[in-house]
Amino acid sequence: MFKPDENAERFGSLSIENLFFTDYLPMAGGDAVRVYLFALYRSAHPKDDYSLTEMAKELSLPESEVESALRYWERRRLLTRISDSPLQYVCHSPLETALTGRGTLQVDSDYVAFSEDVYALFGDRRKIKPSEIALAYDWTQDFSIPSATVLMYLSDCIARRGILFSFKSAQTDLARMVSDGVKSVEDAEEYFRHSRQVEDGARAVLRRFGRRTVPSRDEMDLYRKWLDEWHFTPDAIQEACTETTKGEPSFAYLDGILKGLMTRAAQKNTPVRTGEEVRAELKGDEQLKEFAHALGMRSSAALSATWRRLCESYDAALVLFAASEAHRTGGNLETCERYLETYRRLGLATRPEAEQYMQAARADNAVLYRLFEACGHTGKPTAPDRELLHRWQDWGFTEEMLLLAAAESRGAETKVPYINKVLESWHNDGILTPAEVASRRSARPRPAAAGNGVKQVSAQQYTQREYTESELSDLDFDIFEEARKQHG
Repeated sequence: MFKPDENAERFGSLSIENLFFTDYLPMAGGDAVRVYLFALYRSAHPKDDYSLTEMAKELSLPESEVESALRYWERRRLLTRISDSPLQYVCHSPLETALTGRGTLQVDSDYVAFSEDVYALFGDRRKIKPSEIALAYDWTQDFSIPSATVLMYLSDCIARRGILFSFKSAQTDLARMVSDGVKSVEDAEEYFRHSRQVEDGARAVLRRFGRRTVPSRDEMDLYRKWLDEWHFTPDAIQEACTETTKGEPSFAYLDGILKGLMTRAAQKNTPVRTGEEVRAELKGDEQLKEFAHALGMRSSAALSATWRRLCESYDAALVLFAASEAHRTGGNLETCERYLETYRRLGLATRPEAEQYMQAARADNAVLYRLFEACGHTGKPTAPDRELLHRWQDWGFTEEMLLLAAAESRGAETKVPYINKVLESWHNDGILTPAEVASRRSARPRPAAAGNGVKQVSAQQYTQREYTESELSDLDFDIFEEARKQHG
C-alpha cells in the first residue's frame, strides 16, 4: 500500500541518542565512530546484497578497518551479528542496551577472563572503564596477538607511563610494536626488556648531559638506532658522551660523534663497538691532533693514514716525541720518520727512553761546548766525546777541573785527546782539585819546551757558561750521523 520515499535516503535524518555521545563516543576511535554512524544510516536505508566491501568503499576505508570497527561495536553491544553469510547486523539503541542489561549478557568466556585479568592488573589503583577493556580486547583481534601479550603490554605501560596512561595513545605504540614483529609472549618479553634497556640508556645519557628529564620519543629512537643498527654497547655510548663537552651536549651532537666513529671504523676495517674500543679511538683522535700540531701541520686523511702506520710500528707517545723533535729542528714528516728509525737503532723503544737519551746528550754537550771553548776546539761534540766525559766524571773530576785541563790543552793540536791525557795523569796521581794541581806544578815545574809546546793557562780565565735552550738547539748534535757511525 505504501512505498518508501526514494529521497529519504538522501534528504532524511537520523536520531542519535545523547547516551551515545556521553558513554560511547569518548573512547571510540574516529574510524570506529564513522563506521557506527554509517551502520545506523544503512540500517535505516538498507540495500539488497550490501557487502563489507561496498561499505568500505563508501567510507574510503580499508576493509580490515571496517571489520575491526564492527567487532568493536559488537563488543560494546550496540551491534549484533545475526549472519555471517551474508554478513548481517542489527543495530541496538544505547538506551535500550543500558536499560535491558544487554551489555552484560551473552559475553564470551574469553572476554570475561580477559576482563578479570585487566581488573586484577590495575586493582584499586585505577577504576577501569568497560570501554577501555573492550578496546584492549579488540587489540587481540585487530593485531592478531594473544591476550597474554596485551596484558604484558598493559603492565609495561603502567611501569613506563604511570597508572593513568591513555589506552587510546597506547594503541599507537602497540601498533608499532606489532609492526616490529612482536606477536608471541616470548617476543613481547624480549621487546619489553630491550625497550627498558633503551629507556634506561637514554636516561643515563640525559644524566651525563646534566638533565633529569624523561627521554623523548625521538631521543629513544636515536638510542635504539645506536644499539640495534650501529651495534654500539651502552658503555660505548657513555664513553662517547665525553666528546660532547666540546659543544652543547645533545642527542643530535652525540649522534654525530657516534656516526663519525662508525665511519672511521669502517674505513680502517677495525671494530669500534665497546667502551674500551671507543675510548681507544677517541684517544687516537686526540693523539692525531697532537701529532699534527707537533709537526706544525693540519690534520688530513693522508696524515691520519701515516699516523696509523707509524703507530703500528712504534709506541704512540714515541711518535709524538719524534714529531716534536722534527719540528724543533726545522724538519718535516720525513724527518720524524728518520728520528723514529734512529731511536730504533739506538734501542730506544719508549718516549721516556728517548727523552732521557736526548736530555742527557744535550746536558753532556753543554759541558763539552764549554770545554771546547776553553781549549779552542771547533766542531760539535760526538758520542765518543760524551763517553770520554762520562769517564772523566766517573774519575771524580768536577767541571772546574775539566775546564782547567781544557785550558792546559789550548795549544795542543788535538784538543780532546790532550784533555784526556792530562786528566788521566791527574787521575793516576790522585789529583782532584785545582789546589793539588797548583801544588804539583810547584813541586815539579814543567819545562817550557815540554809536551807539544802547550801554554799553561789558568781555568779561571774561562767562566762556566750556561747555554740557553735556544743556543743548545743551535749547537745540537746530529743524532742521525751518530747513530750511523755507532750502528752502521
